[in-house]
Amino acid sequence: MLQQSQGQLFDFVVSLKRPGRAAINIISQLLLALFLFSFIWYAYHKGLQGQRIWLVAIPVMIVALWAYGYVRAADPEFVVHYRVELMIAAMGWMMLPLAPYAFFIGWAYAALAVLERMAKRPQQFRFTVEKVSTNSLPVRHYEWFQIANVVIRDNLFTLDLNNNRIIQRELETPIDSVTQDEFNKYCQKHLHFNLAEGTKSA
Repeated sequence: MLQQSQGQLFDFVVSLKRPGRAAINIISQLLLALFLFSFIWYAYHKGLQGQRIWLVAIPVMIVALWAYGYVRAADPEFVVHYRVELMIAAMGWMMLPLAPYAFFIGWAYAALAVLERMAKRPQQFRFTVEKVSTNSLPVRHYEWFQIANVVIRDNLFTLDLNNNRIIQRELETPIDSVTQDEFNKYCQKHLHFNLAEGTKSA
């Protein structure tokens, strides 16, 4: 996706497809399956009578959200997230002695829930007249004089740096030819401007 910022913080924001989502989904599902297996084992051997019976709501919520994501995944534009399920599982680990050091396992699940969201967030390049920045942690900044060329062609974004590093990735959402031409002209304008400034300084 490429959009022109309405708040004037950025002139353009380019969103790129994030690779590896399938692997992240598999890892998240395995972690959820591990929790569900541990919960069932604990409930079978220890029981959940009395005041603990409400804890059955934890695996029920996880399975319900998991099923909801599975159904919504039929829409190719819908990105399945497991952060809520992982956070619920983290609470389960902390509340029940499902394994040695279960409390710390719960904190690990909570951290992974946060990382799952960040790992699936589209990579963005944000353009202003001064520089190009990313939404990564930490944020990376590229001055225009550090860039040899930047262009979008056939929904493929290419950023060529002067240090011979090339960043090339498909746009998250296809754009029309008018927006593509507008963006390319914007970039060429600032590339040529900085080149001219560098020539004057020399």
